[in-house]
Amino acid sequence: MSRVSSNVVTVGREFETRVVNPIVRWLLRSPLHPLASFALVLVTYRGRRSGREYTMPVAYARDDGTLVAVTPKSETIWWTNFREPAACTVRFRGTREPAIGEVVTDDGKRTRLLEVYAGQRRLLARVLGITDRDGDSSGDELAVVRFSLDA
Repeated sequence: MSRVSSNVVTVGREFETRVVNPIVRWLLRSPLHPLASFALVLVTYRGRRSGREYTMPVAYARDDGTLVAVTPKSETIWWTNFREPAACTVRFRGTREPAIGEVVTDDGKRTRLLEVYAGQRRLLARVLGITDRDGDSSGDELAVVRFSLDA
């Protein structure tokens, strides 16, 4: 990656973190949440090391009683807090729900959840390099996090 494109990515991430995410957090907590809650949830969790509380918007797909989030490992770190099952809160369609989040590592389950995600979030799946026909075409570059809402 060239220095210029690396700077563009850095500026884009900063803009997302400092401008877009606060607006989306506000929207998902407001009565206007249906504008975004069909595709986004707010996940609130405590940092494993820091103990600090974090709340971030995450795109999701539904799979029975769970929500599935997919994120590039190299671009985000929030998923590392769920390497072991961890309690969190998910604001799902305007309602706060207790949940347990965990990174899915079993190949069979991971592939199936990626197919579910690709089927419901086609554009995001394409950007992430996933198709609903072959599951994960990106190898181990993606973290798949399952949030069980019946915690």
